[in-house]
Amino acid sequence: VTVAVISTSLIVLGVFSDKSLEEMFTTVVALSVSIIPEGLPIVTTLVLATGVHRMSKRNVLVKRLQAVETLGQTKIIAVDKTGTLTRNEMLIQRVYTNGNIFEITGSGYEPKGDIRLDGKIIDPLNHPELLFGGRIAAFCVNARLSFIEETSIWKIAGDPTEAAMLVLSEKIGFRHETLEKETPKIFELPFDYQKKYHATIRAVDGKNFLTIVGAPETVLLLCKNIWHKDGIEVLGEEKKKELESVFHNLAQGGFRVVAYAINPDTERSVDGNVIPPLTFVGFFGMSDALRGEVKEAMQRVRAADMRVVMITGDHRLTAQAIAKEADIWREGDSVLTGEEIDKMPDDELAEKLARTSVFARVTPDHKLRIIQAYRKQGEIVAMTGDGVNDAPSLVAADLGVAMGKIGTEVAKEASDIVLLDDNFASIVSAAEEGRGIYKTIKKVILYLFSTSTGEVLAIAGALVLGYPLPLLAAQIIWLNFVTDGFLDVALAMEPKEKGLMQGKFERPKKWIVDGLMAQRMFLMALPMAIGTLYLFKGYFETDITKALTISLTTLAVFQWFNAWNCRSESKSIFQMNPLSNKFLVGATVIVIFLQFAALYTPFLQKILHTTPLSLSEWLIIIPIAGSIILVEEIRKFFYRRKLI
Repeated sequence: VTVAVISTSLIVLGVFSDKSLEEMFTTVVALSVSIIPEGLPIVTTLVLATGVHRMSKRNVLVKRLQAVETLGQTKIIAVDKTGTLTRNEMLIQRVYTNGNIFEITGSGYEPKGDIRLDGKIIDPLNHPELLFGGRIAAFCVNARLSFIEETSIWKIAGDPTEAAMLVLSEKIGFRHETLEKETPKIFELPFDYQKKYHATIRAVDGKNFLTIVGAPETVLLLCKNIWHKDGIEVLGEEKKKELESVFHNLAQGGFRVVAYAINPDTERSVDGNVIPPLTFVGFFGMSDALRGEVKEAMQRVRAADMRVVMITGDHRLTAQAIAKEADIWREGDSVLTGEEIDKMPDDELAEKLARTSVFARVTPDHKLRIIQAYRKQGEIVAMTGDGVNDAPSLVAADLGVAMGKIGTEVAKEASDIVLLDDNFASIVSAAEEGRGIYKTIKKVILYLFSTSTGEVLAIAGALVLGYPLPLLAAQIIWLNFVTDGFLDVALAMEPKEKGLMQGKFERPKKWIVDGLMAQRMFLMALPMAIGTLYLFKGYFETDITKALTISLTTLAVFQWFNAWNCRSESKSIFQMNPLSNKFLVGATVIVIFLQFAALYTPFLQKILHTTPLSLSEWLIIIPIAGSIILVEEIRKFFYRRKLI
């Protein structure tokens, strides 16, 4: 519509200025081609593809090209704890049973480590309650542990929580393969987000031995008795409160707490809705160390005016402790649990979001509702996930981020990007790349639109002043496809600026051309038009071919300088290393060579209606075209001092 209005206006203006309709039509068609940035989609794709390549070096696989730009606009990053903030090496470091808290040491998944009680190393064989806990731990696992000789590293296959219990049982002295043969599995009820426990039944001494591990608050509700090494007692309210206190203390220490309970003689199978009375045995306190890069990445997130919220299935106390350690939690923040979310209408949930940095004991359904609530508030949300049940949330988020190592194929398929190293710091690095890409696209748009506007103003000015047209159709096409064609591609290869993750990011509104860009566009186009018309006026009355050549060359040189102007909206051109964008250096050399060819080779002279220029004429053109640098430098000076 804009192009049509400009074209029609120029034709009408030309006719009233005694220009032929045929001449005006040809010129306006060529000018319309120049105004419409037909090369922009190609250049934008190049910018995005370059960003994708840079992200791949940071362990970020981009599946959808447009996701690169979305990354730069992200305001909320909703992350899972395990594997993203932490190393995904779940280790049991505390075992509570029979009134004692045992400390388990070790590194990684290697099944070696000391066991301490009250600070002293003990022999598990002297503590039947610990042996019993180690045996129960082995009953509940499907994970497998193996030693990779090439790397000398112990690896797991399966769920990290189950792997932690497997490693514990091996440290205590059990061998999983032996227990599998001696106590074959009869029945299994897999872990369920709603029920929050995992049940297995094994054949032990001719009886059906039921073992349950799960969320402490759930398991304690199912327990009628409590086990200790001298027998079994009824679990009274006072003892239950004591156990809850132990559980809370472990959780506040940052441990993920799992309760384990038994029924030594039950049916061959159990209904998930009707669990027989259980006997409480103890707690496993698991830890998963934070990744070393998390705190530094969090500092970058805060400096960039982004916000991280943690969404986890852990207990609220554990989640809060980890959030504090990761520097996600701030004074005045709150925790919301899945149970609390279930009781909230949408408007109340929306009201709570601003003050909530941790969502605990949540299910995939809760995750979806949280993401939708953020989006309804206009926030741009990135969501991490790894499971099949995370797929709806990944699709609902503005940017779905799947885990490359622990993620399921369903999660990867539903996502926009995949973190190959499952690392939170990679998301932050990718966000920086996204911001850089958005800035680069704006630079290219500014360059293309400002040069096109300069051409339009030059032609419109000539019509208003009663001059002949300063450009022929072929010359306009030359400027658009040759001069612009090389320089805009080179500008697309501009390295990202420093400080992109400092301060609030200017999120785009409805139009990418904001007030600052429009201001720069006008300030750049104005000297182009004035300088071109000034030189054109001095020649068209005596030599129209020379005048047209002067106009073409002046606009071309303006565009050379303008491309360098567009490298930064605030930094002086003289403070930027020209060799930091070798593509732009090369493109400038090429367009200079081609412009000389247009003026001094007979073939192009005939096509473009040009004539050779003298050295003195070049010495007039270059300073006048260089005025665009002076104008932009003055604007940058005032912009840096926040005067405009």
